This record gives sequence, structure tokens and C-alpha cells, in this order.
Amino acid sequence: MTMTKYNIDIDTVTVQENLSRILSQVFKLLPMREEEKDWHKPLETLVVELLGLSSLFSDQRDLLTCASKLEGLQVSQDIDFTLYRRTIFECCSLLDRIKQNV
Repeated sequence: MTMTKYNIDIDTVTVQENLSRILSQVFKLLPMREEEKDWHKPLETLVVELLGLSSLFSDQRDLLTCASKLEGLQVSQDIDFTLYRRTIFECCSLLDRIKQNV
């Protein structure tokens, strides 16, 4: 069980499944950008969701780090694809680490 800031226990498997879903959505940002699809709106949604999780699980600082990296992609104008790609992979690694540590 994982405790939220509201002292509500959430089943660890549920949290891990949610993190897997988020990780998959983050990874999908790569082909979206490569195929010149709208990647901005999904990115914005992910930042909001990660900030919410970071607030609920304040002991998981990597959630804030991941949200910060994605926010950086969101606010950067004409970001180089190599940096974009590296940042996406860093976020995927962070989310995987969080998932393993929950």
C-alpha cells in the first residue's frame, strides 16, 4: 500500500499500473513529434497529471523532476529533436525507477 498526503492507502499495484500508463504516454511523445502530430496537448496533460501525482505522493521527488523536464519541453521554443528525445528517455527512466520503488 502507498500512502497519499490525505492519509489514504492506495494499492501499490494500482499505482504501478498508473505509472506504466503514464510512462507509455510519455514514450509516445517521440513518434508524435517525429510524425509532426500535435504533441503539445498530450505533453501539457502529462505535466498536469505528474504535478498532481507529485502533490499526492510528496515522498516521490522524481515525479517533480520528471514533470519539470516535461514542462521544459513544453515552454521551449524550437527545441532541438536530439534534446527532446534525450529528455523523453530521461523521463521514461525516472518513471520506471519510481514504479520499481513504489
